[in-house]
Amino acid sequence: MMDVKVVQSSNAIRTPWLDTCLDSVQAWCAVHDFSYQFLGDELFDRVPQPLRDKLEGRTPILADLARLTLLRDHLAAKGGVAIWLDADTLIHDQKWVPDFSQVASFGEEYWLDRLDNGTIRVFRQPHNAFMMFREDNPILPFLHHVAHSMIRRVDSHAIAPQMVGPKLLKALHSLASFHLHPEAGALSPGLARELLLGAGPMIDRYRDAMRPKTRLWNLCGSLSDQGQHDEHLRALTENPALFNVLDP
Repeated sequence: MMDVKVVQSSNAIRTPWLDTCLDSVQAWCAVHDFSYQFLGDELFDRVPQPLRDKLEGRTPILADLARLTLLRDHLAAKGGVAIWLDADTLIHDQKWVPDFSQVASFGEEYWLDRLDNGTIRVFRQPHNAFMMFREDNPILPFLHHVAHSMIRRVDSHAIAPQMVGPKLLKALHSLASFHLHPEAGALSPGLARELLLGAGPMIDRYRDAMRPKTRLWNLCGSLSDQGQHDEHLRALTENPALFNVLDP
């Protein structure tokens, strides 16, 4: 078994439900004897100063760049396997482990959204809240190069949110067909609301898709200011059994 390093980062000011998420990841690491590293704002030291100046105030994009450098440098120095998990990731099944036979893999979100007319839209795509790389992978160095090159070249006013995160992965996935872990999902605000109600058309749509059981959820805390999403996340982390209604 190769050495496995799990890395997370967050600032010092956190909501209680986010601490619950971090605790769940640390417990998961202890169960499987993975090493664990937590970083605060020093994560951004991995981004070259000119890019930090260009991205001032764009913390999520800085984090997308910094995680790539952090994982690349760790694998170059120590080898083994490196896993990144966003701080708002809740481990729902402590027994689950990724497929280490893959040289690289990402999370797969089955994102459910509702239009104003009530129509439910579904997006099935990769996300970078879960990323796993083995030392022998060719993908991380390429992602690192492309992401940093894009930010260096693009006009600072044209840098879109998620530009070098999920949007980049989605564009490359259409060509490269990355290995994705559907067990590492992402929770939309609409689905979170229905989980607290215990029923709803999004839950029905999710179950009808016969998805593999989600073992860890990225709770998408960046959307916590939408409606009551922050309150919903607090309730779900306090009672994670509410997720079980989605089980196939």
